[in-house]
Amino acid sequence: MKVISVNVGQVQIQSWRDGTPSAMHKSAVQGQIVVHKIGLAGDEQGDLKNHGGEDKAVFIMPESNYAFFEIDQPFGFLGENLTLSGLDETEVCLGDRLQIGTVLLEVTQPRSPCWKLGQQASEGSDWRSGEFLKTYSESGRVGFYCRVLVTGVLQQGQAVTWLTRDSHEEHAEKMPYKISIQKLFLAKQFHQTDHDWSILHAVVKHPALSISWQKAITKLLEQHSEQADSKV
Repeated sequence: MKVISVNVGQVQIQSWRDGTPSAMHKSAVQGQIVVHKIGLAGDEQGDLKNHGGEDKAVFIMPESNYAFFEIDQPFGFLGENLTLSGLDETEVCLGDRLQIGTVLLEVTQPRSPCWKLGQQASEGSDWRSGEFLKTYSESGRVGFYCRVLVTGVLQQGQAVTWLTRDSHEEHAEKMPYKISIQKLFLAKQFHQTDHDWSILHAVVKHPALSISWQKAITKLLEQHSEQADSKV
C-alpha cells in the first residue's frame, strides 16, 4: 500500500447552476505536504457547511476506483486529497487507522456524494451526471474521510501502514460494529433490509464515526422507529 498521489485544490467559480464555488477538482502536488488537523496545507473547500472540519480533514480515494468507474483523468479529479493503492472500501472499516510517515489518520465516514460530483464527472468523462451518481452510489465505492490524529508531513510514493481496529483499539474484538465503508454507505444510503437497520443501530455509537453522520443516522433511526410504531 502506498500513496499514489497527493492532491489539493483551491476554490474556483464553476459554471454549474450559473456559478458555484467549488474546490472539487484537485491537482497533484510534489514534495512534502504539511497535514494539519483540518487538512492538507493549500487545500480549500467551497462549501464549508458540508465539507472540511476535523472529522472530514482528509478525503481518500482508492486508486482502483478510477478504473472501476472508467474515469480517464489525473488523480484528484474525483476530489480526493490522497489517492492510495492496495486498499478499497470493501476492506477498510470505520475506525481503521492509516500511518503515512509521521501522519496518523482515522477513518470517520464514507463520502456522501452530491450533484457537484456528478457534474464534475460528466464534464471529464463519458458519464452523464445522474447516471454516474447512481452507479457510484449503488457500488458503495465512494471513498472515505479521515480525521488527523497526529499531524506531520507526507508525500507521494510513501508507504501506507494500515492499522485495523483489532490491531490498535483495546477490546475492539468485543465491539459489534466492525463494518466496512462500503457496507456502511449502502446501509445509510438505501436502508432497505433488516440487516441495513442493524448496521445503523450498531454503528451510531461508534467512537470513530463523524458527528455529521452520527446525527444523520440518529435521525434515520428515529424516523424508522416512528414508522414501526405507527404500524402497530
